[in-house]
Amino acid sequence: MKGYTLLELLVVVLIIGVLTAIAVPQYFNAVENARMVELKVVWGSQRHWATGKNLTEQQQADINARLRKHPLHHFTGEVICRTGAPEGVPCFEVVFTRKANAAAQYQITTLDNFKKLACVPTNVLGTQVCKSRSIPDGEITIGEQKAYLIH
Repeated sequence: MKGYTLLELLVVVLIIGVLTAIAVPQYFNAVENARMVELKVVWGSQRHWATGKNLTEQQQADINARLRKHPLHHFTGEVICRTGAPEGVPCFEVVFTRKANAAAQYQITTLDNFKKLACVPTNVLGTQVCKSRSIPDGEITIGEQKAYLIH
């Protein structure tokens, strides 16, 4: 009877384990990248709807209605007025929040009147996602939360 030795089987299992250890994080990154692209497409169209500088409450309501209608699969979006904005600086920005069923929890928020994006982690996996997409020297503070400027 011919078969494989225990040593040969262990080597095969070890090789599969190493390949899996390399592939799973790469898969996770690819999936999160795809989700970020979905969000950036909505953000790109969002920038043309209005600017926060002259945004009225009616425009805010209209944009929130558009965000609710938009088929975002992994995020919810909302226009907010960020408190504490200096005089003359628009308070309105858009915040996209990762849906609760995800392991990595974070928010993507616009800055500087809808011109920049920042990732605000809300759990440990969210911190890893935000840091991995951050631009060099992109760590900032929004309110009292640590955030990362993303590209």
